[in-house]
Amino acid sequence: MKKAGEVAFLKVVELGSIRAAARALNQDPSGISRRITQLEKRLGTRLVDRSGNITTATAQGQLYYERLSPIVDQLDALEAEVSGEDLVPGGLLRVTSAIDFGQEFVADWLLDYRRKYPAVEFDLILASGFVDLAQTGIDVALRAGNLPDSSLIAKKLADVPRTLVASPEYLRRRGTPVDPAELAHHDHVFFSPGNRQQPLELTGPDGTVVHIKRAPGGVAINSVRSAVKAVVDGLGIHTGPLWAFSGHIARGDVVPILPEYTQRQLPLYAVRQPSVIVPARISSFVAHVAERVRTVDGLNAVS
Repeated sequence: MKKAGEVAFLKVVELGSIRAAARALNQDPSGISRRITQLEKRLGTRLVDRSGNITTATAQGQLYYERLSPIVDQLDALEAEVSGEDLVPGGLLRVTSAIDFGQEFVADWLLDYRRKYPAVEFDLILASGFVDLAQTGIDVALRAGNLPDSSLIAKKLADVPRTLVASPEYLRRRGTPVDPAELAHHDHVFFSPGNRQQPLELTGPDGTVVHIKRAPGGVAINSVRSAVKAVVDGLGIHTGPLWAFSGHIARGDVVPILPEYTQRQLPLYAVRQPSVIVPARISSFVAHVAERVRTVDGLNAVS
């Protein structure tokens, strides 16, 4: 049986105040405060700072929260499994994703998921790099690219094809490359400054791999949406994820270049921390995302 002090503490940290936790737990604020005080005495450390209407976790309290929260989730899931009850997803779901992919897709997927399961609250953390799940309490991370070896559990959702594109206006002005070697003499839109020094790897129809050193000028924009706009506006040739350009290709805003040459596809994963019993909000959200990726032009969903 879960201890009342631990439950009160978790809810206070999640909601940021004792009063909000009391309303959520349908209890008196003084009772919530008393239980946390008793918990602090038992542990021999201060877990929260009480300042006016705002209550925040101390450094030790934050550590305790991060370690305790998944344990309570495991207990909830275990109780539901043993009792034979169908567990309706609920509680706080914390998800992270790359900024552009998250804005384009993940935010809508989470909104749809919450409409289906209104007892679920969610945090969406958009970041330009990989977020440490253990340190941040993230439940699910959506990550594109090869994953480093770790204890994390990864479910492959799709492959992310890449495409080489330019606007019709740019191609009229500079000519359309008919051989990969010609790319070295064109303007390029890079995703990051470091891409200027990285050769472009293309695989020909006969399986031959070529590496093209591109001209060092051009522009670098570390935002997929902004890079797409730069390409549409005719600033140069770009290699980017097909999902970002599929609509523009269909409308004729951009044109695929050297379509007979392919690039290495990046895998897309849903990643979570290992656990014996997975809370329903996590397992059902991963299943929800696996279905939604099938509807996205420019993603090759796994079967």
